[in-house]
Amino acid sequence: MSRDDRLARARAPDLPVLPSLKTFSAAAERVLHRWPDVAPDPPERDREQLVLRMQAHFAEDRWDGVRMSLVTAAARAVFDGVRRRRPDLADLRSFYLAEVRASHRTTFLGAMVSVYLESFEVDAPHTRALGEALSAARERFGARWRVLAEGIPEVFRPDVAPEAIARRMVGMRSPWAELKALGLRSPHAPGLMDVVHEAYVARLKPHLIVRTELEQLLSWLKPDGQAAARASGASAAIEAVLGHWRNSNPPDADIDLIIRSLTEFYGDPRVQQGGAWASVPADCLAVIMRWLTGKDIRFFMDVVSAVEDSHMWEPRRRFWLKLHAQRRIDAAWVAFSQSGAEYARRMLNGRGDGSVLSYGQQTAGYSRANTSLLILKCGNKIVVEGSHSYKVHIFREGHPRAPALYQRAYDCEKIRLEPGAEAKSHLGDWQGWVEERI
Repeated sequence: MSRDDRLARARAPDLPVLPSLKTFSAAAERVLHRWPDVAPDPPERDREQLVLRMQAHFAEDRWDGVRMSLVTAAARAVFDGVRRRRPDLADLRSFYLAEVRASHRTTFLGAMVSVYLESFEVDAPHTRALGEALSAARERFGARWRVLAEGIPEVFRPDVAPEAIARRMVGMRSPWAELKALGLRSPHAPGLMDVVHEAYVARLKPHLIVRTELEQLLSWLKPDGQAAARASGASAAIEAVLGHWRNSNPPDADIDLIIRSLTEFYGDPRVQQGGAWASVPADCLAVIMRWLTGKDIRFFMDVVSAVEDSHMWEPRRRFWLKLHAQRRIDAAWVAFSQSGAEYARRMLNGRGDGSVLSYGQQTAGYSRANTSLLILKCGNKIVVEGSHSYKVHIFREGHPRAPALYQRAYDCEKIRLEPGAEAKSHLGDWQGWVEERI
């Protein structure tokens, strides 16, 4: 290398090595995922004070030192469900609408888009007013909200926005991901997306007998990577899924998918108090209860067959499943012994499909330590079946000592010794004896 070449190289500035744009993109996505809206979401305890501060600035026309974070946080409070109809805040709401029409501050305009989306209410005056103001200001939006306005032009028309978005969602492979790409960074957020969800479920409902449509709805209710399933509108979605099967059944693989998904999302309806299941119509709730009953009977028989070597189990399986097929068993619940519960956990873990089944524990010890119980409701009777030579016991429902279903623990010896039950060993025509009494 010559002297001149060395000098030229020494004088050349060291150009920085630019990081990959993918790094910036991934970092931006993480920020938007954690803080999807530019408008702070103040806790309820602080909201009234924020409104009072904004009212004071507005009344005195004093804005020196006022931070944008106060303006946008107060906007959420002014338009929230508690305050958006308050007459004493009408002037402040009008102030925000006027600022939307005039402002070129992308931070402020973006915050007001968030307020519109969150406070959306069908036919509400504040929603119509915000929609009109934001529609006129769309050319002044920042990049994120321009993507939304261009991707869903109807978004600021409250009369058509929910159906327009729902219609697009039906054609999407992954509504959650594709809505985020359009600028709706919180697709499960309240407000507009609650109404969109209702419209989307209504559009999908007639087609949920098809596996692909069913999978699409389930992936919308709880997208991959999300800690919790959608809570708002969950009952309507559950009804849409189950309502087709009041008098028939889908393929077994679809039953497994529905049970596994809905119980993972919203808990076991037999033991879950309140929540999404509380508003599901009784005839739809009966569908999943019927399916869970069949799974419990099969599960009980599979586990007991593995932990007790008895030729009697195959006839018992056929008998109880026959009664279930005849719709003579209304509900079922399992209480496993310790050895049965350990085998049940291994069985479920071995499936590798995320299956979760609820069951109770049989607590009697000594000679009955390995006994597991199957508790059945058949009409107005409670039937208790058991392993390890345990007799069939039948109680009248409502009897003060009849065991209740869905309890966490049962003592099979206490049940055996309770007065008021009829009991029969599994000898002779025990099946006929049971059928006569239920």
